[in-house]
Amino acid sequence: MKKSNVTLIATVLIALHVLVFSIIIGSCNDKVESFTPIPTAPAPAPEPLANFAIPEVTIPVEVVEMTPGQPRETIAVPGSRAGYLRSDRPNRRTAKVYPNLVGTPYRSAIVVDARTGKILYENRATAYAYPASVTKLMTLLITLEQIDAGNISLDDKVAITKEGLGVGGSQIYLDARESGVFTVNDLLNAVVIHSACDAARVLGIHVAGSKEAFIDMMNQKARELGMNSTVYHSEHGLPPGGGNQPDISTAYDVAILSLACLRHPETLRYTGTKLTYLPLSPIRKEKFMLANRNALVGKDPYSGCDGLKTGYHKIGGWSLAATAEQNGRRVISVVLGSPNKNTRNATTRKLLDKGFSALEY
Repeated sequence: MKKSNVTLIATVLIALHVLVFSIIIGSCNDKVESFTPIPTAPAPAPEPLANFAIPEVTIPVEVVEMTPGQPRETIAVPGSRAGYLRSDRPNRRTAKVYPNLVGTPYRSAIVVDARTGKILYENRATAYAYPASVTKLMTLLITLEQIDAGNISLDDKVAITKEGLGVGGSQIYLDARESGVFTVNDLLNAVVIHSACDAARVLGIHVAGSKEAFIDMMNQKARELGMNSTVYHSEHGLPPGGGNQPDISTAYDVAILSLACLRHPETLRYTGTKLTYLPLSPIRKEKFMLANRNALVGKDPYSGCDGLKTGYHKIGGWSLAATAEQNGRRVISVVLGSPNKNTRNATTRKLLDKGFSALEY
């Protein structure tokens, strides 16, 4: 290789090294300058931290426990404590048919603090009685539980079959031509407020598929709750006739059932309604009025009374499971088997008074 060529190559290589070195130095200077403060307007403030709030902070758990307008009440669950409603008592269900279970002023009675389950008063609380339409509290409870489980909905349109017609007792006089007109919510209003036996029948069929399957659910739930003297034969409480056993229970067991119902906030929306109407149907020219059968809620109100359910038939007498709330306290009174409506209502008032007085000490 000629000397001149070597010189040329060396010169080129040196020039390339100088160029690369200059680029590197310039890059470093750029990086240093990027950190040099610029005397201009202050940088904008960072985004507020609220944009990154944790869900548990912005949506309290308590919201789940709210019902429209007020918080869910604390209602007792029976256990095994002496002096309180208990769910651990031995089985004493009977198949015996009594010709009459009416007493003076009642057959069976109890008063309970709904918050704790403490028994405030009792008189023959475990004596057998025929609860009549108080049975519909169990129909209500199972329906609400099936709604909670997602198996049915309040907005479901209910089929009306021949099995649900002509049941007897208090009715809304359902007709097969009204099949699919009324919702589960409509029928719950009819069952709880008006004590409609035909509505109880078709509602039970909608929930369980048949009358028999629904009654099985009622008896299973009674066992789960510890209602150790209760046997259901119907979803409405009417006596069956023909020497068969009517639904049978005790004031003690009905108090347990009442607590279970009150643990569902929707219960008081139905039992505390004084007056409402069924919607129109293709065969009804007027809306059917549903007036609460419980005088302590409707016609002759007791302070704070918002439930629960009345009952009557001839061999079972007049019965009432009642509840009232005053000054943040809630009492349940159960009277089964009174000789007439006035005695039942007057006695219930006295027992509710007795319960609230007991809670003051």
